[in-house]
Amino acid sequence: MRIIALLSLFISSCTISPRIPVELVVPESHPFEDAFAKDMWYTLTYFDGREIIELHVPVGTRRMGVYVRSGALSVFALSPLGELGELGGFFEPGSSRIVRMLSEHGAFASMLLRAASYRPEPVALLSMEAVLAEVPDLQAVDEPSFMEDIFDGTLSYGITLNEKIHINLDSLPEGEWIPERFDVLPISVPFSGHRIDLMLYPGVYRYAEVDRKLLLTIIVSEDGEASSIITAVPMW
Repeated sequence: MRIIALLSLFISSCTISPRIPVELVVPESHPFEDAFAKDMWYTLTYFDGREIIELHVPVGTRRMGVYVRSGALSVFALSPLGELGELGGFFEPGSSRIVRMLSEHGAFASMLLRAASYRPEPVALLSMEAVLAEVPDLQAVDEPSFMEDIFDGTLSYGITLNEKIHINLDSLPEGEWIPERFDVLPISVPFSGHRIDLMLYPGVYRYAEVDRKLLLTIIVSEDGEASSIITAVPMW
């Protein structure tokens, strides 16, 4: 399967590429919005096929229009409160101009934005349709290998995947810990000190405990190491 598509007539004169409108849609309330019964503001960071742009998105906004370059992949990330885990979306030539922003695509979109910040051309040539056809769960992608393959032009040989890693937590305060992503299960702690076992891909995971207004952040590294920290939920 071809992953990198050499888009016809995509040359260094990208500056003259026409700009086209795309609508970003947040299809569901953020889990933390539902839990705290309060809408969030967002920071939108996106790659328009040529450069990185950042915008403030006011509280309660669910649809927003932006302009992107034709003939290239565009990448979008919406960060709740400017610091929580992103919602992600992608637009490429020939696809729908209505882009659904999903929590399960957020980490991958952020990775592509980091890549595009210093090597925009390989990211602009990427076909996310082909990537998603090969890897439905983007959280499983080995990000360092993926970025290296993009820059080296070797992604067509296949995508390296991670396996889930066993995580043990035994010091969480009791309560119901709500994940910020819809594709991650909540953590129920019946009493403090109760052992919690999780299976997670490498990445960053956040959970909120509403009654205590606490935020649990779990960081799982590519080499299987895990760490966690509990802080106050950022108020908005």
